[in-house]
Amino acid sequence: MKVYVVRHGETNENIGNIMQGNMDTVLNDKGKKQARLAREQIKDKGIDIIIASPKARTKETAEIISDGKIPIIYDERLKSRNHGEFEGMSRLDMDLKTYWNININKQYEKAESVGALYHRVSSLLEMVKRFYPNKTVLLVTHSGVCRILYYYFNGIPSDGDLTAYEAHNGLVEEYEL
Repeated sequence: MKVYVVRHGETNENIGNIMQGNMDTVLNDKGKKQARLAREQIKDKGIDIIIASPKARTKETAEIISDGKIPIIYDERLKSRNHGEFEGMSRLDMDLKTYWNININKQYEKAESVGALYHRVSSLLEMVKRFYPNKTVLLVTHSGVCRILYYYFNGIPSDGDLTAYEAHNGLVEEYEL
């Protein structure tokens, strides 16, 4: 079965390299345009259902893509990685190589470990396989979840470093589940 993935459209926090996590930020004008472009890219893909993160920026992206024509359900497992104590910080002030290394899988005081995020996203994919086996599904989510999805389908590098992949706002990706 085909699974398409879209990262939400741009937010002002994306421009500022802010770790949004579960902050409830909204799309800016460019982000709305990116969502409309994603809608055009998927219009002939036969999407049966959209499953989206319940955060404002992903809900808005999913609603623009659906245009009232594709049913949307919201699933907590597509929420961004919980950045805990790092939420609101600049990515430029972080050790991203450790933060996104699944072999290290550092346990933080409040932030979700990358291993826990991988498990959460994997469980969503198992649900998709079970309940939507003959459907074409679009997932609308966040950069960290897109990163996990990429490595789920393409394999984790032996060094565990997941930073080589970068999700771009509004980009449509296709996988076979």
